Formats: sequence, C-alpha cells, structure tokens
Amino acid sequence: MYDTNEEDAFFAEIKELSLTRNEALYLSDSITLLMEITPESGKVQIPAKHLLPQGTVPVPVDLIQTIGMAVLLTTQDKWALEETVIQVSVADLFLLRECCQSYIKVNQEYVGFNLLRKIYAIILRQGLDERNFIEDITRDVDTSLIPHTDTLQEIKDKHKDYLRYRKDSE
Repeated sequence: MYDTNEEDAFFAEIKELSLTRNEALYLSDSITLLMEITPESGKVQIPAKHLLPQGTVPVPVDLIQTIGMAVLLTTQDKWALEETVIQVSVADLFLLRECCQSYIKVNQEYVGFNLLRKIYAIILRQGLDERNFIEDITRDVDTSLIPHTDTLQEIKDKHKDYLRYRKDSE
C-alpha cells in the first residue's frame, strides 16, 4: 500500500486531538513511560511500570508530557479549560488508540468511546470524507433503473440489441 518513505511520512504527520478533562485524565491513567535500557549489545525498551490488566500502554516521554499538559490545562483551579487541543503524530494516535476501551466511563462520560471516535476520525479522515462524498452524490440515484438480475450475457445481448437498433434507425 505505502512505500517506506510514504509510511514514515504518514506516521510522522502531526494532527490535532481535542481532549476533555475526563479524556485527558483517562489517557494519563492509561499510559506508562517507555524506558530504554542499553545493555552491552543494543537497546531494550521496557515499560516503567508493570502492565496492568486494564491495558496500560507504554509510550515515549514526549507523549506523556503532552497528555500531562492536557491534564493540567483542563484541571486548573481558576483557568481550567472545558477542552484542550494537543498536537500528536499519527503514530502517537495509534498508541493512544490502544488505551481506549469503548465501555469505559469517567464521571458518566463514555471516554473510551469518545476517544476512539475522535482518533479514528483523525486517522481515517480522508477515507471517511471520500465515502461521505460518494454517498452525497449518489443519494438521489434511482437504482430501480439498474437491472439487478441480469447475467453478464443478458447485459451483453441487450447492449448488442441497442447497438443494432441505433444502427437501423440511422
């Protein structure tokens, strides 16, 4: 589908993700620091804390800082925002998607479901826009005029008859 350069560019592309207070807190609780330990023969990456059954996902420190800023901006005493926007790469969005379980609620808000929809809408925006465009332009097409039961041979025969009719009428 993609060559290596296109794939790298796709995953590195920066996108904006809006987060509510509950979503930011949920993500913060669902991620852990991915630490690098350098033994004698190469690097090994391990999570900073043990993975828990609820799906803690190891992520790089810059993503933890980004989520942390969203938590701070949405939980400040005097200047708390209803929603904040963070900038993350497409690769980060795929990591954050791993945290989301659609049934998880925080303060009566289905944060897992909301986050999944937001993340997929960002990642799959082009495909979704194309599908919606096709749906819009074909919505009023009368499909009753399209023969659904004709075999390929029947369609060919009808086309030949039509061509003969046109030739005879000229």
